[in-house]
Amino acid sequence: MARLDRRDRVFFKSNGGSFLGLSIAFAVFIVLLALCCTSLSDATRFGLCLNMGLLSFLINIIFDRYGFYVSFVLSFTQLLIHSYEFLVLKKDSSVDLAVITLLIIIINIIHGLYLSHVLRNIYARKRAESAERTKTITKQMEDDIFARTKLIVSHDPEKQKPSGVSKSPAVDTLTTLPGRRMITDRLNHIIEEDLAAMQGAQFPDKACTHMTIIYTSLDEESLGKLHIGHKSMDLFIQNMAHKLREAAEPEDMVARIYGTEFVILAKRVISPEVFAEYKKKLTEAMSAAFRAAEEQMEVNFEFGVSMYPDDGTTAEALITCAEEAMTGRVTYGGSVLRRSFFSDMDSESIITMFESAIRNGDFHMVYQPRYKATGELTGYEAFMRWTHDGKTIRPPDFIRAATKCGYIRRIGNYSLDHSLKVLARINEADPSLKMNINIATEQLKETGFVMEFSNALSNSNAKIENIILDINEESLYTDHPEIKASIEKLSSMGVNMALDNFGKGYSSFNAIPLMPIRMLKLDGDFTRNLTNDINVRILVSAAINLMHDIDIKVCATGMGNKEQLDLLKEYGCDYFQGSILGLPVDEDKIVSGS
Repeated sequence: MARLDRRDRVFFKSNGGSFLGLSIAFAVFIVLLALCCTSLSDATRFGLCLNMGLLSFLINIIFDRYGFYVSFVLSFTQLLIHSYEFLVLKKDSSVDLAVITLLIIIINIIHGLYLSHVLRNIYARKRAESAERTKTITKQMEDDIFARTKLIVSHDPEKQKPSGVSKSPAVDTLTTLPGRRMITDRLNHIIEEDLAAMQGAQFPDKACTHMTIIYTSLDEESLGKLHIGHKSMDLFIQNMAHKLREAAEPEDMVARIYGTEFVILAKRVISPEVFAEYKKKLTEAMSAAFRAAEEQMEVNFEFGVSMYPDDGTTAEALITCAEEAMTGRVTYGGSVLRRSFFSDMDSESIITMFESAIRNGDFHMVYQPRYKATGELTGYEAFMRWTHDGKTIRPPDFIRAATKCGYIRRIGNYSLDHSLKVLARINEADPSLKMNINIATEQLKETGFVMEFSNALSNSNAKIENIILDINEESLYTDHPEIKASIEKLSSMGVNMALDNFGKGYSSFNAIPLMPIRMLKLDGDFTRNLTNDINVRILVSAAINLMHDIDIKVCATGMGNKEQLDLLKEYGCDYFQGSILGLPVDEDKIVSGS
């Protein structure tokens, strides 16, 4: 006899209530049976027998398996009494009462067997559904645990990529944290489930799963001041990832986007007050990656936050919004929050300010000369400057702001147009001089960038062989389809490209031979300790020799003293630029000096 689950009972959900009800029904049945046995009227006995049969059936229905047993015992006892009355006491009416009782027993048995069969089918189906749910929940838990893993995992990108498809690995191979693709897929999956739940809810707002996305990164100034090698930077990033994962809440998902940039996904609303404490905790944890005993490197971290659904309904929109919100810098160990020039301005205000600067001529270009070891001038590098109300806004500041408000393409085209026109004027006097022009990653992402470059080239009449586009390592090492397509098209046009700021981040030598570059530019911060750090000297010398082996020229930037210059000449560096050789000058001085 199958037993009905307590949660599925219609009556008496608790065992205590069921026992009490069954006891009362048992007592009532005994009273009715006693009255039936002592009554002299056949009609009365017949009525009492029918009531006992009905009560027995109700006991069987209401009280589950125990009710079946009790009703059977009571009805069988009644049957024995009526049989005794007929056989011994010679009561003729007892035959009809015994037949009725026997029918009740048969009905109860049939009902019990049918109910048992139905319950077995129901619970078999429930067990199957429960097993499926358990499997799904287990899989989800495994996914969450995998997303938060701190163990080193084996990863073969080639096995994860379908043939002919370029796709970034789900797991970041350096830190073993989720990569951008994994956290994007996870976030989109949560959003899809949330939207489906809200569509079927009576009150959609209450059914919404609010989320907070935190974007954090070591800022550019700190990155440039570290003065460490590439392998060392990898170790710092791994340590940062470990510390960040340890400091984050266990239910939060931590992913590495690129370089020292990380994203934290929290499936809850984080208020400004709570976020201030959380940010402090994360900052202290990441700063610990740059500490040894009592020595602490001075490092700063940026934080940006976006909220679902207020700031977007797709993963990319939310992550981008959080990245754009990184306007302030939190200094570890300090109580003062250092802000960027644009920290209190929204995107619309920043764009208005940029438009006004272009219209009023606040933007202008300067050009720093580049020389060979022999002192021969070989060309210039173009830099953009912005003077606002008599004050100079630092290039990293306004470039970051332009990137975040979507204006980098406009000022990038401004720089490109002016630099190409200046190059054309320079080449009228000396056709051999070249021009390095910085190109931002966001420009390369635009599908129309190559066309814009072609138009600027045609309008300037500059020589394409004298143009060198400075591309940062993020652009060269990315799998972003638009960036790769832009670089390939530029290369096929015959445009020379240089890997800019080598040594500022965590550059890798391995991929350089595969890149369409003709020049590698050593960052000035990287070579600053050349004279007093043997590790830097060995690494710089090896880099120069390796680049020469694959026919790539090396240019050292940021030359600030003669000792640096002499060592780099000794190592065979090809080109040099910096304050000791010449400061950036404006267009008129270049042309008149040519």
